[in-house]
Amino acid sequence: MLRPGRRCFFGFIAVALVYIAIEGVSVHLSRANPGAHDIENRAWVATGRSWVDRQMCRWFELCGAHHMLFTSGWTWQEGGDDDLPKPPGFVPFWESGTEDPDKWSQREKVLREIPDYVFAHAPYVHLFSGEEFWPSDIGEHLAHISPHLNYTLIKSVEDDCNLTSLNELNAIQDSPDDAWPGEHESELDGMRPEQQTVLLNHDENIGTQDDHSASPGDLIPSTNGRCGGNSGFTCEGSSFGQCCSIHGWCGRADLYCDTYCDPLHGICKDLLHPPPESPKRDLRKRGHEAPAAQARQRSFGKSNAPAILVVVDKGNGTVDAFWFFFYSFNQGQKVLNIRFGNHVGDWEHTLVRFHDGKPESVFFSEHDFGSAYTWEAVEKYLPNPDGSDTMLGTLSNATIASVAKRPVTYSAFGSHAMYPTPGLHPYILPFGLLHDQTDRGPLWDPTLNLKSFTYDSHNRTVRASTLNPRAPTGWFDYAGRWGDKYYPLSDPRQYRIAGQYHYVHGPTGPKFKRLGREEICQKKGVCRVRHWLGGHRPKRVRAVDGGEHGEVLGGNMIEDTP
Repeated sequence: MLRPGRRCFFGFIAVALVYIAIEGVSVHLSRANPGAHDIENRAWVATGRSWVDRQMCRWFELCGAHHMLFTSGWTWQEGGDDDLPKPPGFVPFWESGTEDPDKWSQREKVLREIPDYVFAHAPYVHLFSGEEFWPSDIGEHLAHISPHLNYTLIKSVEDDCNLTSLNELNAIQDSPDDAWPGEHESELDGMRPEQQTVLLNHDENIGTQDDHSASPGDLIPSTNGRCGGNSGFTCEGSSFGQCCSIHGWCGRADLYCDTYCDPLHGICKDLLHPPPESPKRDLRKRGHEAPAAQARQRSFGKSNAPAILVVVDKGNGTVDAFWFFFYSFNQGQKVLNIRFGNHVGDWEHTLVRFHDGKPESVFFSEHDFGSAYTWEAVEKYLPNPDGSDTMLGTLSNATIASVAKRPVTYSAFGSHAMYPTPGLHPYILPFGLLHDQTDRGPLWDPTLNLKSFTYDSHNRTVRASTLNPRAPTGWFDYAGRWGDKYYPLSDPRQYRIAGQYHYVHGPTGPKFKRLGREEICQKKGVCRVRHWLGGHRPKRVRAVDGGEHGEVLGGNMIEDTP
């Protein structure tokens, strides 16, 4: 008799095969009345170099299967690091705006002011301790890309894309009938499905990390039980315990090793491969991918990559503060050891909604959906008054709830999806086959390096704030994508299984994340604002054109619809 785990595995394979068969038949039945998606799909399949590959793709939804076996084609083999051109400077672009603040009227200045309460309640971000793709400066990102229309280089502006002029790409059209961009209720209405995309040169690493860190070699085993912060101590090898809590103390109990563990200054529980505590099986913890690397990264402080703050005054006392975080690459997750959903460019955000100057609720963007919580429900941090650079959290110290003002968000490994708690976060697929992982890795304070703007959602006007009056805004109005168009079947990096792509579209920018939303949730429909953390089932979303993780063609695209 098969063990329960194997029965589940073979059951999943059986369901997948049935899905593939149904999908193949439906594709052929739809040929009589093809839609725009069917036409584009046929063109994509036709790019396959092998007749066998094209037929396997059309009938069985196994596209580019040989690309998964011969991964040597995923890496560019021509030239070396010495051949890379030196990119132009990008820092000056943040001072290249065309506005003259000396000519602003008093009313104009008021429209550009950021309320103090927005910064008083700004989120902290825990990056994952084993993260490989760090926050990026969009100015630097643009210094490494070339604009393409579909898969064709736009040579006229090849070397002229920057934060000031990026929106000029919106004028490029396929025909006089194109509406670009849309002029209807949605910022996306009228947009072409084959819009131009900016491309990152994959041979250049432009990720950034946090400053003010001590390298692992600078840390010594704790001799007094303290750890983390500016103590210079790690609990690894300490007689006080191997685990370091976020409050700066070494120990061995779950209080130190589990939810409140600091992975940068001690050894935390491995959520993917925990030690056996009972005979009970847990399918989520029997995953097929190896645990994330535990290499320590830089600690709490200022990031070289500025966060983007967009404040939207909705009237009637309601103000939304959108904190956007950009990454040059999104690494998709693995299902049965097969990775899906990679894309160049990644915009994530956390939204804090205020009413009459008081925080009311928080929204965390997660892939093509997200979750909303009341202000009272989310965890908040207060810097430890002992000056140790450690944090006091409201989940473990209820006495500080009245004075801790800044919410905590957790950036998932690779995908950078935002969550309100550390741990494993399964979504879409059952049994935890597809999940994100977060922990209390490097703590990023976005207020230490940011570019701030105000946005009028009624006339769709963005303004540089009084804090950075000469910041450009052309990049904000760019209506294309911040990464590659999903690669053709002929590309050795691309494959598709049961409709899931290895590489999908890059996302659109902050302007197309429904900044004018009435409810705090990003998607239309019922907006559920939770009054507690955790305790809910894995999210299940309907596959629609534009989703992420390979199920459809665009990274973060569903977020673009109002």
